[in-house]
Amino acid sequence: MARDEIVLRRPIVRYVGDDRVPANPVTKDIVDGSVGTPQIPRRRIAGQHIDRVRSELVPVRGYRSGRYVLAISPEHASVDVFDPSERAPGEPTLEVTESWVPLVAVFTADEKGAVVVPRKEVDL
Repeated sequence: MARDEIVLRRPIVRYVGDDRVPANPVTKDIVDGSVGTPQIPRRRIAGQHIDRVRSELVPVRGYRSGRYVLAISPEHASVDVFDPSERAPGEPTLEVTESWVPLVAVFTADEKGAVVVPRKEVDL
């Protein structure tokens, strides 16, 4: 599948009995794969963040569902996330121990939102 065919969306929640499960927002199909790090094109990263990414494909926390990458927001990622924007001006540089960082990405229909990327992929 070509990189240009990838569509970036947020997963939705569906219920199977009493269980909440992730689903594709377009097809409404339940995502049968486990959460992982599907790759999106670097050009999907927005603004100044694109200069921090080291490679042409960027792994994000989420699911793969056909041509869709369903990227999870930082607050739903269930991983330790370091956000450099939370530091106050003049505060000393912190040693980054968390293995994930948030970046802004452009989703379908030019919507922008945070995605979670492995720390090793980004220059802070």
